[in-house]
Amino acid sequence: MKRSQYILVLFLCLSMLSRKRIYAQDPTPFADENVDDLGDVSDEFQEAFFEALKQKGIENYERAITSLNECITMEPKRSILYFERGKNYDALKKYDLAEEDFLKTLELKPNQEPVLEALYKVHYKNRDYQKAESVVKKLIPFDIQYKEDLARIYMATKRYDESIMLLDELDFEKGGDIYRDQLRDRIYALSGNEKGRTDAIEKKIAKNPTAEADYLKLIYLYSEQGDSKKAYDTALKLKAINPNAEEVDLALYKLHLEEGKTEEAIQSMKKVLQSKRITPKAKHKVLNDFLFFVTKNPQYESRLEEAITIFDEQVADAKIYQELANYYISKNLKSKAVPYFEKALNSDPENLELIKNTLLLQLDTVDYMAAEETAADALELYPSQPLLYLIYGVALNKQSKFKDAIEQLEIGIDYIIDNTKMESDFYKQLGEAYTGSGNATKGQQYIDKANALKA
Repeated sequence: MKRSQYILVLFLCLSMLSRKRIYAQDPTPFADENVDDLGDVSDEFQEAFFEALKQKGIENYERAITSLNECITMEPKRSILYFERGKNYDALKKYDLAEEDFLKTLELKPNQEPVLEALYKVHYKNRDYQKAESVVKKLIPFDIQYKEDLARIYMATKRYDESIMLLDELDFEKGGDIYRDQLRDRIYALSGNEKGRTDAIEKKIAKNPTAEADYLKLIYLYSEQGDSKKAYDTALKLKAINPNAEEVDLALYKLHLEEGKTEEAIQSMKKVLQSKRITPKAKHKVLNDFLFFVTKNPQYESRLEEAITIFDEQVADAKIYQELANYYISKNLKSKAVPYFEKALNSDPENLELIKNTLLLQLDTVDYMAAEETAADALELYPSQPLLYLIYGVALNKQSKFKDAIEQLEIGIDYIIDNTKMESDFYKQLGEAYTGSGNATKGQQYIDKANALKA
């Protein structure tokens, strides 16, 4: 084989792997197959072709297409040229042109799996599900793993029952798969068929009563649905299989709480929060349930503090931290709320609403140094938010950093649009900053402007 042909085959082998091929029996498809015999070609052709491969390799797709166009002018019947050009159009999201090239490739050399797969993906990305379905059905004879792709098309077109049926077929033919389980959960969530979801897991348990993972899924589902009795019954079945299963307490916690057995519920809650096996999502739900319980039963607030300490060691979750902060704000315990807003911000640092709430609470609790730091960090993410400059200016004024305050306030005021109240607040802070820096005349001018706007 000529050097150019060898490199071409190797290049194609590396570029045609997909989830289907990963799961296939042969890990190196096309290793013994020359995808397109170049035969004797001119040096000019070879140079243009390998220039196209090089440009594609460095993601310069337009130049790759230019080189491939030169090749097509010289050798218009070579299918590989249209296939390569189609992939470049695909990378540029010019899906209609990519489709034309893949169809031309199949016209010149029919029924090639890599080309059909590329065509299917273009249709899917273009949301042309009817065409995508037609192509993927041609791919299934190559590899039944493509049924997974067909299931995704059915999900996108709301044919949920057909989608589930395909996933079940694949499980039967190839065994269970985490990705398919996630896809199945997504389909059930979209269809709102929670009963179908639990029924499917119950059937799996009936077929394999020792599959611990299926009991866990069922406990989580029943807990999320608020059916603590079924969650508890399932937990007892799991305990019979594995007496040390920590997930039993996930069901016991809710049942004890509903039956008024608060101490037993708290013990189960602690076991759940300390567990290395139970998911953060489940822990979040348990702590949130207890937070709601303590809101109505404040005598258990000290036990909430214990639970929070355990949770903090195991999980960092912005949402639960915000809920805890709001709980303390509702009790007018703002100083206790601040650390939870700050923890939430560490977990979700680009959440603008959370940034604003944290800053306002830091000002309320007279923690001006923390507010200065939070505002400075926030402005790196959101440099056109006037409220951030205003809070920054207040925090600096309160620390007698008047020159820095003037700088931030004068930048921020330019971002105000149709907000007289905020403009007045800016002028007031500028008045304080100029007065504090020794320019009382200019300070009074800004205070007068603030008062005029208020009037």
